[in-house]
Amino acid sequence: MNEGQIIKGCLKNDKKSWDIFVQKYSKLIYWAIRRRLALNSFDFKQDDIDCIFQEVFLSISCGNKLAQIRDVRMIASWLAVIASNETVDFMRRKIKQNKRFISKLPEIKDDRFKEELDQRDSLELLEHLINNLSSKEKIVISFNLIENRTHREIAGIVDIPINTVSTIIARTKEKLKKELVRKGLKYL
Repeated sequence: MNEGQIIKGCLKNDKKSWDIFVQKYSKLIYWAIRRRLALNSFDFKQDDIDCIFQEVFLSISCGNKLAQIRDVRMIASWLAVIASNETVDFMRRKIKQNKRFISKLPEIKDDRFKEELDQRDSLELLEHLINNLSSKEKIVISFNLIENRTHREIAGIVDIPINTVSTIIARTKEKLKKELVRKGLKYL
């Protein structure tokens, strides 16, 4: 079967056509997903890739997107764009989930949290963890947690987009939280 026949079969919900379509383009879609995640330096697991992969095929089949294809020779690049877009949507959802989770954590300037850190000699640990961050993470998280600057202020100071600042803060807080928990600090 050529691409045109495969697509026509898929549009008619032919199981054999869908099986061939999935088999033929799975590697391309996995590649596009991994590439987008890597380009964005997004921390991911194989489960995330599998989830995005399923979302790509669901959006193609349920949304009847194959009907949009005008030139079957462009199917590979079209699929790569679809996979990339689904990956970006996935990253946005993950970042929002992480922000909601992190926003529930007490901040360093909270007196109760400081007391608990003092009791366990953990301020030194936190300082050590912050000092071991990359220079960009260290600057952004210091402005955010220590100087209580907004994401917009930090973006202006460091001269990076506000979305990048938000991403750095979310990832760095998560990294610090994991390390503190790993070291035995309970603060939830």
